[in-house]
Amino acid sequence: MKTRSLMILLTVATLLTFVAGCSTDNNESQRLVCEVSSVNAGAPLVSAYLNSGNDKIVGTDDDFLPIDWVPVLFKARPLNSQMLLPDNGTYSWFHITSYDLVWHPGPTAPAELANYDVTRGLIDLIVPVNDEAVVSVLVADRGMKEEPWFRQLFDDLMADNPSSFTAFLEFHFYGHESGSEHEVMVPAGLAVTFYGAISSN
Repeated sequence: MKTRSLMILLTVATLLTFVAGCSTDNNESQRLVCEVSSVNAGAPLVSAYLNSGNDKIVGTDDDFLPIDWVPVLFKARPLNSQMLLPDNGTYSWFHITSYDLVWHPGPTAPAELANYDVTRGLIDLIVPVNDEAVVSVLVADRGMKEEPWFRQLFDDLMADNPSSFTAFLEFHFYGHESGSEHEVMVPAGLAVTFYGAISSN
């Protein structure tokens, strides 16, 4: 009876994995493994309502309203040193096709930040074996920055009462190795601090 129950559970788990189409633990079981080498060149992101330009003075002609893109650097490698994958072979590149963004607001961050999660945003990037490739991902557009809770950071700064908040941004990149339709997820993350204004310097 126990053996039958175990078999049923294993069968259900296998079906769920098949229906889901991907999992976070199967990237290392492929011939070609794709990884995120760095996000934003390894630095946290500073996101601001306004950029005061080179003069660092709010209200002058060089001010502008920024949006935030972050570069994501990928690398692809064979599963192990014994596996040879020719540059022009069947499994010679990894194709990234979509991504998720999941915001995790910090203790003082507004919960509404999660309204800017992205599910299955489209992306098209080829990462060759034993090589790197980079793509830029939009993480904070003007729609987000014109929200009252983001604009409040700028208003606080103008009232000589500067404030800020932090969040963690979780990335899920989805794709597959060439020669296969089996989709996997490649994870990454980024710390973000939000301010009313920054300068280009």
